[in-house]
Amino acid sequence: MALGRLGDERSLVPISLPKLIFTTAGQDDVKEAAERLVVTLTIRAGRDAWQAIGKAESFSAWQSIGAALAIGKAHSLKVTGANRAWGQHYSREFGRWLKVNGFDRMPKSTRSVAIELHENADAIEQWRMTLPERQRKRLIHPLSNVRRWRAATMHGNGKCPDDLKRDAIAAWRRFISIMSLLPPGQAAPLWQMVNGARTAHAPHGA
Repeated sequence: MALGRLGDERSLVPISLPKLIFTTAGQDDVKEAAERLVVTLTIRAGRDAWQAIGKAESFSAWQSIGAALAIGKAHSLKVTGANRAWGQHYSREFGRWLKVNGFDRMPKSTRSVAIELHENADAIEQWRMTLPERQRKRLIHPLSNVRRWRAATMHGNGKCPDDLKRDAIAAWRRFISIMSLLPPGQAAPLWQMVNGARTAHAPHGA
């Protein structure tokens, strides 16, 4: 109730307060802004690393470059609707992105391995941890890292040792299962073949 100067009662005047409507729209805007900032900073860090690569080349610098280029690849795939990084439309869009962001003078082969370095970052980092520190320090360029990592972990069929081990175990279990169904007379020659193969492939001293 509002009172006048002389204390007389006056008519009540309704006071309207602004309605506060809580939605997730504001949160979404903040999230999108944060994601755009991360993208911008990642591209900037990669560009700075590329511009200084002749003076301050390092593995971490190439990681930054690869992360930035991967953003350009994802952007070009999204804009063109391409299923893979190939084709005239994708190449044109990616070339435009490279020029705008300062990567257009980088050789194509270097760009490819830098992106592959980023896309396999966890696996390559794990592999690098198995190397002596002195060797890790020498492995700087993405081509050296990707090539050595492939040679150490991949085989001609594109499978790493862990995958091959799983395949071998599965094949052995199937072999045992089938052998158990054969009559002893038919199974015996096969067991002899297995023992012969084991002897031939066993490491020296085993």
